[in-house]
Formats: sequence, C-alpha cells, structure tokens
Amino acid sequence: MKTLCCLAALLAAAPCAALAAGAYADLYGGAEAAPPSAPAPVPPAPSQRESMQYLPPANGEPGFAWPSAARLKGAEEAGHFVRTGPGAVLLVDSAYETGAGACLLAPETRYETASKPSFRGDYLKVDLLAAPEGCQSRSGYLPLPRVLATSAGGACDLPPTVRAFLDTLAYSEGTDWHYDYIYTFVEFESYSAHPGRRICSGGLCSTAAGRYQFLTKTWDALAADLGLADFSPPNQDKACLEVIRRAGAYNQVLAGYKYENFSAAVSKLNRIWASLPGSPYGQPTHSKAELWKAYKAALLGYK
Repeated sequence: MKTLCCLAALLAAAPCAALAAGAYADLYGGAEAAPPSAPAPVPPAPSQRESMQYLPPANGEPGFAWPSAARLKGAEEAGHFVRTGPGAVLLVDSAYETGAGACLLAPETRYETASKPSFRGDYLKVDLLAAPEGCQSRSGYLPLPRVLATSAGGACDLPPTVRAFLDTLAYSEGTDWHYDYIYTFVEFESYSAHPGRRICSGGLCSTAAGRYQFLTKTWDALAADLGLADFSPPNQDKACLEVIRRAGAYNQVLAGYKYENFSAAVSKLNRIWASLPGSPYGQPTHSKAELWKAYKAALLGYK
C-alpha cells in the first residue's frame, strides 16, 4: 500500500562519454593539462521492500446486498440518471478543463440521462436528455465528489454509514475521491483494467491503484471471485465492500456511528490497508482519533 507521502525519486545522471585526449587539450589550455578526475561511484540504491496486502479468504460473513441483476435491468428500462449533491455543480465540456461551455447544474436535483453515465479519471461523463437552463450543451463531465447518486451504481447505493466509512478509508490512503490514483499519486484515465504498474519510491515498491489502493494480485483475485469486468469506480466500491465483508467487519461498519463499532472495524482491516492504525507493514499510519474525526465529517455529508 502506498505510504502517501510525496517523495521525489532520486535520478542518477548518466556519465557523458569520455572525451578524446585532443579535446582535453583544447578545453584545458594545452596537451599537458590533465583530464578531470573520474566521478565518484554512485552508491547502490537502498533495498526496496514490496508492499503487502492481506486478502481474507472467501467465507460466509454477512455483507451488503448489492442490487440484483433483475433490479438493475429494471432501472435501465426506467431510464438512466444522475443526482447532484449539495452545493453548485459545474458541468464542464471536457474533463479537467473548465472551457467556455461550462455551466451550473442545480444542487440536489435528479437529471435524466440518455445513456448510462461512464467514468473518466475522477469525473462522471453524462449525456443529459435535455440541456439544463443556461447550458449550451447537454453533454459533459461532473466531478465525482459532487455526485450524490447515479444509475451507474457503486458507492451511491450504500447506506450513509458505510459510504462514510469508505470515504474514511480513502482519506487514510490519501486518495480521497480519486479512483484514478496509482501509488505515489500517478494518475491514469482508463478504467478498462487495473493499471498493474509497479512503482518504487521511498524504499517501497507497489502496484497499488484505485481509491482503495488494491495491489494487482489482490484485485485479480477479487475480480475473478466477483466477476468484475473492469476497474471502474463502482467495481472498486464492490471489491472494497467484499474485503470488508470477508474480514467480518461489515456489521461494525454499518453501525459505525458508534465509536466502539468504528474502532472494531478499523482493527479488523489494518492488515489490508497499511495506513490504518496497528498495521503490521511498517508504513506510516493514522491514529484512530484522526480517522474518527474524518468519519464523522464524512457522515454529516450524507444526512
């Protein structure tokens, strides 16, 4: 798992090719001038540790009942939608760029969409059935933190206490709303598959990716067990809840508004997420007091 500190990689400059003897004479004012001494050898890089992540085996622990295939099919027939959260929501014509075509959508409003919303980076791509008042276009991108619910599913299907706990995990891992982060905050755009990119920094090598920083081997096992076809945000949410379920922590997460339940859940999950207090992996961790504060702040946003 990522240590969540931005450490610059040390780059060793490659030595230039040795100059011919005549060139040294020209540079240093005569044939008798000695060439510069050879650069000191670069010390070997410190040994890199591989990040670790425990995946509990499949079991019969209780968990969240995601909408059934029949219900999802019925929702599609009823039409796709996006519901904005509190506060002004900016619809932009290109992800990451405001552009001249940007316009405001009303807060806490359901907008029907012509097709199922999709994801790009930390934005939701929508094609509204009609252009909202004051908008030049009906298509564009909405920042995920401003979306309360969508027919694309995922975290928006969860009870507020569970959703707030996922927000707290993301806070602990340093990803917040970024489903598109790789270890060391490198971003990716396509959610077609887990990036599978191994990055070494600060003495640690990791393939951690996504909002919940799944290692490649962890994700591959979960995707196979759950039948997840891609690395999209809704599938990341489902995989995260599956890990919580297997760890026997779902009931505590569901009742996380009580500190004793929140604390118990964190203790059950610290072998999975290395940033949680009590993790055995030797990486920087957060205190339970800090995470409890983050959890309560997140929960307020869903009431």
